[in-house]
Amino acid sequence: MKKIILVSVFSFLVLGLCFSHPVTETRDVKVRLAVMQGPTGFSSVMLDGENYEISVFPSPNEAVARLVKGELDMAVLPANAALSLYNKGVDIKAVAVVGEGMLSLVGTDREVSSVYVPGAGGTPDHMARLLFAEYEPDYSVTAPAQLAQLLIAGKAELAILPQPFVTMVLSRNSSMAVLEDVQQKWKALTGSDSYPMSILVASGSFIQQNRRAVSETAEAYRQSVSLVNQKPHEAALKIEELGIMSASVAETAIPYCALVYKDGLEAEKLCDSYFSVLLEFDSQAIGGKSQDGGFWI
Repeated sequence: MKKIILVSVFSFLVLGLCFSHPVTETRDVKVRLAVMQGPTGFSSVMLDGENYEISVFPSPNEAVARLVKGELDMAVLPANAALSLYNKGVDIKAVAVVGEGMLSLVGTDREVSSVYVPGAGGTPDHMARLLFAEYEPDYSVTAPAQLAQLLIAGKAELAILPQPFVTMVLSRNSSMAVLEDVQQKWKALTGSDSYPMSILVASGSFIQQNRRAVSETAEAYRQSVSLVNQKPHEAALKIEELGIMSASVAETAIPYCALVYKDGLEAEKLCDSYFSVLLEFDSQAIGGKSQDGGFWI
């Protein structure tokens, strides 16, 4: 009798919890996910293609626009862009940090007055202005892939680039070299080993209607990151198959791409350190204020 009563009470509590938070749960849904043509594209290649409609963009701008319009369910965005959207009232939640610092100052000559930066307002731009203030940023080329081609062709002398484009440049132009590791300069300035570059976010409405899909995507992304890091050759073949980059360059670059999956308190602490610096340096880069309790899922 006691066992039956306990089961009945438990069932009542479970039903009460379910109905106290009404959601329209869609269990079989194809998640519309956006990644960039770089490390985030790399980290997603081990996801099950049948469950995801993955779009690869050369820069975050289109992904942001589509997310705002409701044309995407989830996206991997630059960390500051994710917080900026949230602070501007866009209904998104951060799920996990999926990429850390992997920037380099690349070129042939430091005795120049300017440095190419792939677009204004992103992490390369912040690091250029914060750590390499002696150079004037040149934003004339917005996509890292296009900037890499300029360096390969010898039409640019100095740039701040993320992986895997650093590896691409070094493999195709022997006169190019890594002149400085941005992460080391960041550590010297802040004492932190690294900083978040990419955050997986989800639309608030999508979370409300598809909690299971979001949870399963988060776990699948964690596993994808792990598999890419463990099996770079297999991952590189998929990277080439998706048209992101050649397998030979991708396989070489993967160990340097700082692909991670950090969520919960670990992610919040990592981001808090980075956002605190940006808040003092360029508060508009994160929408005028740091993260609050509602930013994370």
